[in-house]
Amino acid sequence: MSDGSSPQPLPALAPDGAADPASAPWALLAPAQRDDPQADTAQAEPAQVDTWSDPSLLPPPSAPPERARSSALPIVAIVLSSLALAVSSLVLVLVLVLGGLAYIYGGAPYVMSDPVGGYSSMYTPGRVTDASGAVVTDVGTYDRPATLGEHALSWPTVSGGIVEVTVTDVEWEADAAVATDPSNPPAGPDMGYVLATIDVAYTGPGGLVPAEDLYICLESVSWGTCSDGIDVTTAAPLRDIGALTDGDRATATVALELTEGERGSALISVETIDGEPLYLAER
Repeated sequence: MSDGSSPQPLPALAPDGAADPASAPWALLAPAQRDDPQADTAQAEPAQVDTWSDPSLLPPPSAPPERARSSALPIVAIVLSSLALAVSSLVLVLVLVLGGLAYIYGGAPYVMSDPVGGYSSMYTPGRVTDASGAVVTDVGTYDRPATLGEHALSWPTVSGGIVEVTVTDVEWEADAAVATDPSNPPAGPDMGYVLATIDVAYTGPGGLVPAEDLYICLESVSWGTCSDGIDVTTAAPLRDIGALTDGDRATATVALELTEGERGSALISVETIDGEPLYLAER
């Protein structure tokens, strides 16, 4: 039926029978839609800028954090402490050294008249007497030895007494006498044994052990030896004498060694543990 108006054309159909959305009047009011969701996402993300290839796009470098200022006072304190310790150690060493020197050289020597000389500042001075007991002042040194069998040698002791030693006899060629004891070894090459007989007397307070407090030695041009360094047993060993006290006297024989052909330069010396050495020779 017709109402007298012009007929309106029908909307065109899409090939699949659906209406064309572009021609639909409501399509003008709806927002545009796309079939590709990835394209929509790409348009929503901001553009990426390569900051590594353009240094002007990098942010300005930040200033390094300010380091805490260190005070020099701890370092100065450590240095001063080290110097003080070094100075204190040096002072201590000097005190010990000076004290030792004062003990050795500054101590009061034993008072005994007419020391032989040359040793009184370091050793207890000794003296030489003749057969009558008179003091002989010009003999007893290495250059001016006393006479064997004629002069006696004496020293004061720490305990306040006096020890006197006299070399009464010397057997210069004593190899045969030493060999009577088969336990004794022969003398060394180009050497010969010497036997010295000594008389030891002690007076005054305290006492003395000759084997520990006396040293009997022999010196020549090329050799020197002492009785305590020779392992030879004699008929009267010094070690067999015990402690001597006031008024005691004893005799002992000690073995010494001498280079062959040097009897003319041989000197026998005697000394105490803290006394100066005194020398004897044949007249």
